[in-house]
Amino acid sequence: MINSLVFPRPSAAFKFASTRFDGSRKSKYSKPRMELTLTQPDDWHLHLRDGDLLQAVAPHSAKHFGRAIIMPNLKPPITTTAAAVAYRESILKALPADSNFTPLMTLYLTDKTSPNEIKLARRSGVVFAVKLYPAGATTNSQDGVTDLFRKCLPVLEEMVEENMPLLVHGEVTDPDVDVFDREKVFIDTVLQPLIQRLPRLKVVMEHITTMDAVRFVESGEEGFLAATVTPQHLILNRNALFQGGLQPHNYCLPVLKRETHSMLQSTVSLMLQIRIATYIYIIGLPSSMCCNYHT
Repeated sequence: MINSLVFPRPSAAFKFASTRFDGSRKSKYSKPRMELTLTQPDDWHLHLRDGDLLQAVAPHSAKHFGRAIIMPNLKPPITTTAAAVAYRESILKALPADSNFTPLMTLYLTDKTSPNEIKLARRSGVVFAVKLYPAGATTNSQDGVTDLFRKCLPVLEEMVEENMPLLVHGEVTDPDVDVFDREKVFIDTVLQPLIQRLPRLKVVMEHITTMDAVRFVESGEEGFLAATVTPQHLILNRNALFQGGLQPHNYCLPVLKRETHSMLQSTVSLMLQIRIATYIYIIGLPSSMCCNYHT
């Protein structure tokens, strides 16, 4: 259970309305209806941005969630512990005075990140993970990693020593790879070799969109490999981009996938029923008000 090993639980109870997960959608993988009541959920993938967006989104998220993993892809990105601490202060200032919301900060991994920065992050008490954006993969990823193994291996090794999770935007950026296959190719060419080389590195594959990702997560050792799931990838496929004409509001990175991956919803629902205590799959919401360009 990665979150219990890494992220601190708030000591006080939260007063929020219950959120309900309805697992009643029919499929050959689900039999009885399951209803899971989350009395005070966390958001494990939250974009608060900065400026006016921060002022608008932070109070809204704090109203519904107790904690959140804060994405670091600002302009400029949050690449140092000092920047993460300053950003956290900005978030706290944007919250209502009576809010108990806890932002869990992350660092933006670059080719120039040093192992010492990981040590500083761990000692800070406010940085809980490092985010990998392949350069050019998504919003504000131009400063991301160009070659994970050649440029970042010492940093990844230090993350193992410091028990610091790696959060991954799992897509390759090679223009020769079909956009609908970029998650699978990333798993085959980056993540599989990564966990083979560093099996004690905690990896969270974020906003998974394919059954390939489900199988990859399920193949890993419990406590070292997990995933976040966003609602649109559970209920939509790529047809939603074109039904009745081009639908730009359904374009959200990672892009929706083929109908053959519709088993994602059934599989995640099933795993929640079978392994509810392990939380291999974690809620992550596109809360930044910029879904067209998310993540």
